[in-house]
Formats: sequence, C-alpha cells, structure tokens
Amino acid sequence: MQSIHQIFSVVQIAGLVYLGGNALYLLFFAVCGFLKPDVKQSSFSRFRFITIIITAFKEDRIIDAVIKSALQQDYPEENVEIILIADAFKAETLSRLRNFPVKVVEARFRESTKVQSLKLSIEHLNDKTEVVVLLDADNLMEMSFLRKLNISMDSGSCIIQCHRSAKNTNTSFAILDAISEEVNNNIFRRGHVAVGLSSALIGSAIAFDTAVYRKYIPMLTAIGGFDKELELKLLKDKIFISYLPDAYVMDEKVQSTNVFYKQRKRWMSSQFIYFGRDFLPSILSLFREGNINYFNKTLQFSLLPRVLLLGLLGVISLVNIFISNPVFNWLWLSAFIICMLSILISTPNQYYRKETLRAMLYLPMAFFLMFSLLFSINKSKRRQFIHTEHDIQTP
Repeated sequence: MQSIHQIFSVVQIAGLVYLGGNALYLLFFAVCGFLKPDVKQSSFSRFRFITIIITAFKEDRIIDAVIKSALQQDYPEENVEIILIADAFKAETLSRLRNFPVKVVEARFRESTKVQSLKLSIEHLNDKTEVVVLLDADNLMEMSFLRKLNISMDSGSCIIQCHRSAKNTNTSFAILDAISEEVNNNIFRRGHVAVGLSSALIGSAIAFDTAVYRKYIPMLTAIGGFDKELELKLLKDKIFISYLPDAYVMDEKVQSTNVFYKQRKRWMSSQFIYFGRDFLPSILSLFREGNINYFNKTLQFSLLPRVLLLGLLGVISLVNIFISNPVFNWLWLSAFIICMLSILISTPNQYYRKETLRAMLYLPMAFFLMFSLLFSINKSKRRQFIHTEHDIQTP
C-alpha cells in the first residue's frame, strides 16, 4: 500500500512540474506584456514599395472585402501592389476580381496548401518590391496599416508580426476565440518582445523584407502550420521577429464547434510535429550558440493549449480535495490560480462584459473538444490539409 502511495506521489510531482511549469511560463510573460519594450524609435523616411499578397482557397464569398480593404489604404497608390493567389476559385469570381486593380493569379494545385500559394507568389513579385505583407482572405487592414508598417521598417526589422485582432464576436465561440487571440498577443508577442525575445508568428498580418521572403518561403514544406515551420527556420538562423502592436488587421474568429475543432486540430497537429522535430536540435543550439529564441520556441510547443491546461488544473485541483494530502491540494490550486491569472490580466478590458460571461458557459465544451483531440491526432491525419471556412465579409 505504501509503494502505491509513493508511486501516486511521484506522478503528482511530475504532473505539477509539467502543468505548473506551463502556468508559470504563461504568467511570467503575461506580466512582461505590461512592460514597455525597449524598441528603436522610428520616424518617417520614405514610402517603400509594398506588395500585399493575399492567399485564398475557395473563398469566393468573402474575397471582395479584403481586396477593398487593401485598396483603401492611406498609402500612395504607386507604391502598393496587390497580388491575389486564388486557389480553386470559380470562373465567374475570377472574372469579377479582374475588374479590380489587382494582380489575380489563378491556381489549381493537385494538393492545395498555403505553402504552395506562397511559393507561387514569389514568381509574381514586382522587382521594385521592398516589403511583402501576407494576408488571409478573411483579413481586413485598418486604413493606416501600411503607413505604420512602413515607419516601423525604418527600425531595421526584417520581419514583423502585426497585431491581429477579432473582426467578429457574434457567437460565444467567436468571443472565446477573440479573447484567446488577444491573450496570445500579450503573452507570446508583446510579453516576449518586452524582455528581448522574438515575437511569435500567427500565419497572417506578417511583413517581410523582400530578401527574407524570397529566401525562406521556398524552404517551406509544411502542409499545415506553415508559420511554425517558418518561425523555426528564422529563429534557427537567429533572425529576430519584431511585433507591431498598433498596426491592426481584423481576422475572422471561429463561430461554431465544428470550425473550432478543425482549426485546433490543425494547430495541435503541427505543434506536435515541430516539437518532436526541433526540440533536441534547439537544445544543442542553445548550448553551442546561445540561441535562446530557437530553444524558447520549441519550449512553447511543449505547452498545452490554455483551455486544456485550465481544465486539467481545475479538475485535478477538485479531485485532490478528496484523495490527496493538503500540500498537494494547495500546490494544484495554486497552479490553477496562476493559469487563470495569466489569462485574466492578458484579456483586454473590452471583453469584460456580460456577453463574455455567457461565452464562458461554453468553456467545458471547448475543454472536452481539445481533450478529445489528444486522441485523434495520428500520422495520417497530420498529412492532410485542413481548411478553415470563413463567412464574415465585413467587421
């Protein structure tokens, strides 16, 4: 009986180290998100030639909105080019889109992936292009986006993640997804940059120096999670990723359990793959070259999704009241509180409203969906491209 008790205690300690470590990591960078990052102050020097690349797969219904947003930018028209990589679009949609002052590139890949579209875009870049901006078909830029980005490029940054924010909060899941996006922005972008670490990439609203874009995009092979593969390659080569919090791009948030499940499945799948592939190399790089950004990125891939982490800590804390000693009770409860606190302080003030309270009723469902994903990710599934459908055309 004593040996069983000892084994149980060892399991508890191991769980606390991992799950509690997750919570402490989140809290540390959540607090750092309130520090003022030591960034170079930039002032306007000139208007760079910016190419906006929009990748879209079967987005016939919503594509007009992102193009109109790009055409309405407060930026000299002669210094902007828009390239649409239209994958598997209908003929009538392509005909309509060619009425816009946009370079429409029709694509029909045998196996459609975002990486395929990005590689194709390189063939159509203007020789004058100095900055490349990546957008998804559901993204809408604020009117002054390009001006802010142009000034930021004077700081010497060669790749910048801009502030992606929600353009819709029309369902409970959309509210939860919007909050999750902003929590990520505070912890993995603002918080990291504040202490001198690289910002995390999201997948769109990214600006590249053209030379960097031309060099690294052809290296990508990802079927899903191209941003994770790209980020690892950049950090491995010690290329710093900046964050521009005041340049906003509105992004559609998931509105249903079905879309939430498919999107998170793609994210968790790619996270699992790249952790296994890069964790040991990142440790070697840390000790040989002092490459903390590369190691920190793979460490992030070992973290559980926050909904899953919060749910597990809550369940374990509750169960421990009845089956464990007071020391473990307090430790698990502390880990739960730390995790909750990191989320609360990272949530913007505008989400503290009654609609958010109603949305929180869906957290148990989100937890069980995420938990079920742990058992549904297998090798064959990870080799499939999973497309996220979009519906919202305007904010």
